[in-house]
Amino acid sequence: MARKLRVGRPDRKRMRLVIELRHAEIRHRVFTLPEPARIVIDLRDTRPAQAKMPTERDRTGDKSPPPRAIPDRQVSRPEERPLADAPRSRRERRRRSLNMTARFRAGLGRIVLDPGHGGRDPGAVGLYGLTEKRLVLDISRRISRSLRRLLPPGNRVILTRTRDRFLDLKKRTAFANKHDADVFVSIHVNSSPIRSTRGVETYLLAEASTPRALRLAARESGTTVSEMSDLQKILGDLTLRSKVTESHQLANHVQGAIISRLIETYSNINDLGVKRGPFYVLVGAKMPSILVEMAFVTNRSEARRLKTRKFRQNIAEGIAMGISKFIGATPRRASVPGGREIFQNTEATRP
Repeated sequence: MARKLRVGRPDRKRMRLVIELRHAEIRHRVFTLPEPARIVIDLRDTRPAQAKMPTERDRTGDKSPPPRAIPDRQVSRPEERPLADAPRSRRERRRRSLNMTARFRAGLGRIVLDPGHGGRDPGAVGLYGLTEKRLVLDISRRISRSLRRLLPPGNRVILTRTRDRFLDLKKRTAFANKHDADVFVSIHVNSSPIRSTRGVETYLLAEASTPRALRLAARESGTTVSEMSDLQKILGDLTLRSKVTESHQLANHVQGAIISRLIETYSNINDLGVKRGPFYVLVGAKMPSILVEMAFVTNRSEARRLKTRKFRQNIAEGIAMGISKFIGATPRRASVPGGREIFQNTEATRP
């Protein structure tokens, strides 16, 4: 796959790595993982080369002088930014000194909601002309309003997108990390070639728990099942991280609250449970993170319900209650307004 590696150091703050591949057109994906910090380069449709036996030169070492680092004049100097870990204000210092529950009770918590797809990516297209990108944006706004009513004043609910626009998968968790969010929830609706399939399910980032979970992760990530294999291997060591345990707890609270809210009003609610899957949109999140698949737009009964504001509101209230229970902050009555709703795009209008 790789023909040559070159490393250069243009200055004291930057290092440049060039990987020369044997074939120019190799599909690839680059993303980062935290704890420890890693850059992952996923080369698609490739296989590892056969290991080469060491030669006498390898054993004795290369006596030639090391290559001299040549500055790359084409690489622009990155703008200086303050470190993310450096508290910028008294409020920020106080926020970082508290655990998550205490932050939200003090009005210092941050939740990022991610309406999936958008713009040129419609997501799942279902019956009655329903499209995933429009449904999840509407429901995310409803979740935000519900959280504002439930949580103490001062807490922030931030949306990754507030209008119909495309947003790359890796930018969604990067957005949550940039805002130092306490919770990240990606909102989706489901689809299936089998029209009778229906129900609600919630996912956390890990190796796929079922073949269907792997297929769903491939669809939501805009790739194929075969191309998910490398990510599956990478996710093996992530299951040992504490955020997986917290994400599982968040998923259980949200899934349970959605089902509890829906069965109060509707019959034939199918609880598909909490599952695991290699969703690219969750890769790199530094906080508890989940992906919610709320209903199937390809199922006639659920698509009919998704058309109604009442059903979408009930789902939103269930998700908001699940997040609130996970946080552990004291819920407020619906008549009392909660925290602020912060939009990424200042041109967006409030729903």
